[in-house]
Amino acid sequence: MHNPWRGRFLALIAGLLYPLAFEPWGWWPLVLLSPALGWWSLRSVPVREAVLRGWIYGLGLFGLGVSWVHVSIHVYGATPLWLAVPMTAAFAAVLALYGALLFGLTRRLGGGALVFAGLWVLVDWVRGWLLTGFPWLYPGYALVDTPLAGLAPLGGIWLMSLAAVLTGVGLAQLILDRRQAWTALVPALLAWPGGAALGPGHWVDPAGAAQPVALVQGDIPQDRKWQQTQRATTRRIYRNLSQNIPDGALVIWPESAITAFYQDSRNYLDRVGKTQLENNGGLITGIPWRRYAGGEWRYHNSITVVAGGDGVYHKQKLVPFGEYVPLESLLRGLMPFFNLPMSSFTPGDPDQPNLQAQGHEISPFICYEILYPALVARRSRDSDALLTISNDAWFGTSAGPHQHFQMARLRALETGRWLLRGTNNGITAVVGPNGKTRARAPQFERTVLVSEFRPMEGTTPVMRFGGAPWLLLALACVVPGARRHLRKAH
Repeated sequence: MHNPWRGRFLALIAGLLYPLAFEPWGWWPLVLLSPALGWWSLRSVPVREAVLRGWIYGLGLFGLGVSWVHVSIHVYGATPLWLAVPMTAAFAAVLALYGALLFGLTRRLGGGALVFAGLWVLVDWVRGWLLTGFPWLYPGYALVDTPLAGLAPLGGIWLMSLAAVLTGVGLAQLILDRRQAWTALVPALLAWPGGAALGPGHWVDPAGAAQPVALVQGDIPQDRKWQQTQRATTRRIYRNLSQNIPDGALVIWPESAITAFYQDSRNYLDRVGKTQLENNGGLITGIPWRRYAGGEWRYHNSITVVAGGDGVYHKQKLVPFGEYVPLESLLRGLMPFFNLPMSSFTPGDPDQPNLQAQGHEISPFICYEILYPALVARRSRDSDALLTISNDAWFGTSAGPHQHFQMARLRALETGRWLLRGTNNGITAVVGPNGKTRARAPQFERTVLVSEFRPMEGTTPVMRFGGAPWLLLALACVVPGARRHLRKAH
């Protein structure tokens, strides 16, 4: 391409297409096409130009893919629109640096399709932990309803993502050079029927009778949720919704359902819990927690069993600016967004036990913790089911809650466990061990979703070995091409 702007424009279009593969749009073939076009755009260009095109690609991807961030900044963070938009753009621009790294390294190592696919997975892995991590919109998540999803119990999101990118760039290379294409295309194409033949049923089995569950969706307006004048109304809403629940049901309230510390809400929770116990049921709720440890007060975003069991879990993966403020001494007070309610939490310890409820061991995850595959795999090994609670009201009617739910569904597939998802205003749902939605409540509606789940036993390969084997496979895709290129350079 003699005109560099044509290649840059192609990179931008490719990046903009990528988020459309995910919910709520769900045009999953675009997750194959977008990387293929991105790889095509960096062919035969200098490394510096490849870095620029990668950043442009990432800007399109994250600029559209996480544009929902502006809702929490502007609508609920009281930041004026003229400032919220550039703040969101700056967030996308920083994330786009991962695209620059991917494209630049690919070009530096020869630009091959295998190199590109392997580096994609490795760069995504780095994005999942660097600076607390942002594990959002990996390619495999868009394919949770395709035959490739059968690979999830075997290799999780990393194997699915590698197969997805290999498929896209392999097809692109088939157009350019058939002799070179098969090294990427053959393993990718084998993954599709292989995924169709596999599934969680190969490694896990039901371990007991169905357990009734009632997920309470309070639909408390986010702009009033944390006001003290709203507390009594919120408590009344959750108490009333939790009446007339089927006998023996496990009742679940969402993240921070009660907007006062657990230690200040015991009387209320004991009364509601007693009602559930009288019906042979149980109650789990999300609630802030206060404790004195190490000579100081610590505050946690927590989930606890109120009745029908025992246990409390403090969230480990905190959201920057939402649950804690980096450089707090400098940023506090600069604008309302840096003073959001409950934004001074402390992360919980990594070795916390699971929850015990209605005779079941349940692995708890709060909000976007469910997106950390290693965390979920580790905590779910001895559990009967997965539980995630969230408050996606922060993101209104945007694509954010839909993306979040789609990605959470893959954790059920990876572990072969039922997933219970309780939220304030959606998406509240029950997901089977095959990743399929078994029951779902309407968004933005005050309701109770009554369903059931089955306790499961057994360990999938990804639970046992994690993502290490597949990250090494991604590295193995990079090494041969890199060695050939380096030999030519010398």
